Amino acid sequence: MNALLNGSQKFSVFITLRTLEERLRQADAWLQGEEEHGRLYHRTLTLPPEQREQARQRIAEALQVIDDLASRLDLEASYDDAGGHIRAGLSESWANLCDIRSKKLRRYGEVHPALSAVLDEPVEQLAQLALAIAALM
Repeated sequence: MNALLNGSQKFSVFITLRTLEERLRQADAWLQGEEEHGRLYHRTLTLPPEQREQARQRIAEALQVIDDLASRLDLEASYDDAGGHIRAGLSESWANLCDIRSKKLRRYGEVHPALSAVLDEPVEQLAQLALAIAALM
């Protein structure tokens, strides 16, 4: 069935289906009770058991459709090094950290004179750590 799609079309279909599959699998993990707890966030899913089960059934159905379509279109799994995802995310965080230094926060209004002493050094430390970790990946 390769003749149905040219290279660009195949790539577009692949990326869209892969992204959907990743989101469905993450949703299924949350539906199974997986929780995330950080210092600044807690992520949990609050749904009644009946709704959880209905959602999990629909997810399983969607994953089966993806599998069938991928087979029919000869789409092969890609093997991603998680290091690339880590690098990209930390590079984005580095840029965002640079944007929350006290000088940059002026664009949101007047900055308290004491903010620089509290914020800038830890933010700089976090920015450098983000780059260092990204470089290790």
